Amino acid sequence: MHVLFVHRAFPAQFGQLALELTRRYGWRCTCLFQHLSRCPSPTPEMLQRLELIPIEGAPDPRTDAEVPWPQNFGRTLEIGRAAFETVRTCGLSPDLVVGHGGLVPTLFLRELLDCPLVDYCEYYFALSHRDLTYRLDLPAIEAELFYPRCINAPILLNLSAVDQGYTPTAWQRQSFPERFHPKIEVHFDGIDTELYRPRFVPRRLAGRTVPAGTRIVTFAARGLESMRGFDVFLNVARRILCERSDVVFAVVGDDGVYYGWDKLRMAGASFKEWALTRAEVDPARILFLGQIEPAQLAEVLCLSDLHVYLTVPFVLSWSLFDALACGCVVLAADVPPAREVLTPGKTGLLAPPFDVDALAETAIRVLDDPAEFRPLGDAGRDLITRSYALETCVPNLKDFFERATQRSPAGR
Repeated sequence: MHVLFVHRAFPAQFGQLALELTRRYGWRCTCLFQHLSRCPSPTPEMLQRLELIPIEGAPDPRTDAEVPWPQNFGRTLEIGRAAFETVRTCGLSPDLVVGHGGLVPTLFLRELLDCPLVDYCEYYFALSHRDLTYRLDLPAIEAELFYPRCINAPILLNLSAVDQGYTPTAWQRQSFPERFHPKIEVHFDGIDTELYRPRFVPRRLAGRTVPAGTRIVTFAARGLESMRGFDVFLNVARRILCERSDVVFAVVGDDGVYYGWDKLRMAGASFKEWALTRAEVDPARILFLGQIEPAQLAEVLCLSDLHVYLTVPFVLSWSLFDALACGCVVLAADVPPAREVLTPGKTGLLAPPFDVDALAETAIRVLDDPAEFRPLGDAGRDLITRSYALETCVPNLKDFFERATQRSPAGR
């Protein structure tokens, strides 16, 4: 089987999957991409074993932020056209195309390739009360009224043209218009439970040795931004620090804004800087580790007495699954996507996403007696190995891709 994966970034959602299909089943996997990612970075084995082809002639991704929201649709179609030209120039003839159609439309490949097209349906943005529009406590931005329709337009266009779609969780599937639900199956990406697993690691963070009696609270996000609740986390940390002097916080993530309107709201400052000036926390007690590689993240999570995961109703971060796989006791925002994964009191703890008092009180209970809550971490690890590990997800996706190749393409 020859699969062509198409995405703006590599490895993103397809790099590990393509590598596993190559390792386990001997499939040929070609990855068409616009730029290499740093979150996570491609592994040496991915670079060696996978066929990687940059998309030629696409708009420079570094200028994405400069594109006015009404032009988002046209720019996305330009990237799709560039992908078409690259595939034609390379003479590729795959058995199946799997693409993130909201970022690089694959519908043009219908005119070039005689094979089925599968869409990775990551998310469909809401007009209100979810994702970009959920933080009503922050200043409104005019683009909020229009941007969801603009970003959804290429998603809908591509989804209407492909043969099949899949998405990682049931909550993400229901974000799409109901008429498309029969076309979308639920298949999670898969967590590397050999990398992310409970184990002993030296108690060192940011070059500092953490004394044995000190509690460690972790927080991880790609960007320290409002949609991932970084400001709420700082307020929770301040409350905890008022109660306990034996806690240190390890924060993973950079100053970038990957979702939402924080850059427009902050008037030049980063959201991290803005949140820190308002939280008034002791900077010596919060260690900012920046963006780190997966192996480093796994070690940090293995030190955690409590992992705090905050988010608006949006796509769940891999860090939540990584923390569970490492056996962390997880305290998460009580929003629908988190409830799909976590069962309160069994595999984790939930509290209202903006209730600083409830979040802090729950966190302090865990830190007062980590051994009492240890069964939650063990149950979380079991949940990941049973339902979300690569060993479970990759065979399911292989079966899904094989079924997709047997169906008559809808657009021919």
